[in-house]
Amino acid sequence: MELRSYQNNAIDLIKQSFATGHTAPILRLDCGAGKTAIASYICHLFLTTDEFIRRGEQVLFLVHRQELLEQTKETFERLGFMDSHIKIGMVITVGNHLKDYNPDLIICDECNFALARSWKKVLNAYPDALKIGLSATPIRLSGEAMGDVFDDIIEVVDADYLIENNYLSKYKYYAPTLDVSLENVPKIAGDYDTSELEKILSKPHIYGDVMKTFEEKAHDRKVICYCSTINHSKEMAKRFQARGYNAEHFDGTTPAGERKRIIRDFRDGKIQILCNVDLISYGFDVPDCDCVMLLRPTQSLALYIQQSMRCLRFREGKEAVILDFVANVHRFGLPTEHKQYFLSGKVKSNNPEGKPNVNCRVCRKCGQVYSTALKKCPHCGANVKTIRQRIKEVIDAIIIQIESINAVKPTQKKAVAKKRTGSRRRKQKSWVAILRSLTK
Repeated sequence: MELRSYQNNAIDLIKQSFATGHTAPILRLDCGAGKTAIASYICHLFLTTDEFIRRGEQVLFLVHRQELLEQTKETFERLGFMDSHIKIGMVITVGNHLKDYNPDLIICDECNFALARSWKKVLNAYPDALKIGLSATPIRLSGEAMGDVFDDIIEVVDADYLIENNYLSKYKYYAPTLDVSLENVPKIAGDYDTSELEKILSKPHIYGDVMKTFEEKAHDRKVICYCSTINHSKEMAKRFQARGYNAEHFDGTTPAGERKRIIRDFRDGKIQILCNVDLISYGFDVPDCDCVMLLRPTQSLALYIQQSMRCLRFREGKEAVILDFVANVHRFGLPTEHKQYFLSGKVKSNNPEGKPNVNCRVCRKCGQVYSTALKKCPHCGANVKTIRQRIKEVIDAIIIQIESINAVKPTQKKAVAKKRTGSRRRKQKSWVAILRSLTK
């Protein structure tokens, strides 16, 4: 097995972390960077060398879902590292059979779940075992500190590096320009109450014309569609089927055999559109998936990144498309933008209600939309034209391409507002009137 240079660097940094006294580091790498491949090689080294402080007799690799269990086993077997000393198990199953294991090293896949009671039951049962956490998003929506379980965070490269070096695919991101207002939606455990979301999201005008946008941007793509509830997901599958697309819904209550068949058919191209809620967010590997549709607003940065980046697995010539109909990008920024993670506390959104804070231009030459921060159109190179254009098409939510997000903190907004001249205020009010007219 030949690892990429940054994967080798990641292993070296984990060794250094153990050597300096840490016993439970987190390896943070973006979705699609090959964390499972790195883990398989770590298992091999840990069982055959003394490079990780000590040589072990058994490694336990923990996952939280059946689909990830089978996917992980396939990866280990394909890379030639699967043997009797490596145990791969679902955390619930392992927790019910603790006496069957005696690990010297525990690797926690998607370790942002490791603060849950079921995970702590397993981790606390083996206090002398070293631990390694794997995650693209080591953060809990509840704000619980990852430092309760882990003691170091290791980062090697960011998403920009992975895209530039063809380890992740380039992508286009489309989102609404108008406010998708969810201020009055009640929350449960920090995220939106899905039963209330279902009532709101049954009104298509909240987030634009989903089917029209899909057929314009992604009708020939392999799509994962993330919905708010099971009923919402079933309804979306029916809408796609009614238009002639091969779409299926599945959820946690779908029988295991049927779930396996659906995933296999999706990977084989027999199913074009896979509708679900959160079932295939974390760790799901489908390199041929080149589009995700976000129809599930969330306050969870981890869930947003996991879902939106699910289509970025690299394939030669691929440019993925992300269709965000619920303004998640306005809450958190683009999914590949670098974010800082900490062992204590949670990463907060500066814009939790998803109100658009991006000014956009429409290129008069090619029609693409891009940030006002740019002097030229990034698509065709045309110079900026300052002539104001009329809005010709009035729809309930305009879906545009997002090039970048420049979030303004509330304290900064006040400072900027004080510097505006009377003329600028009048111009701003005129545009507000135009935008408000679009929602009527």
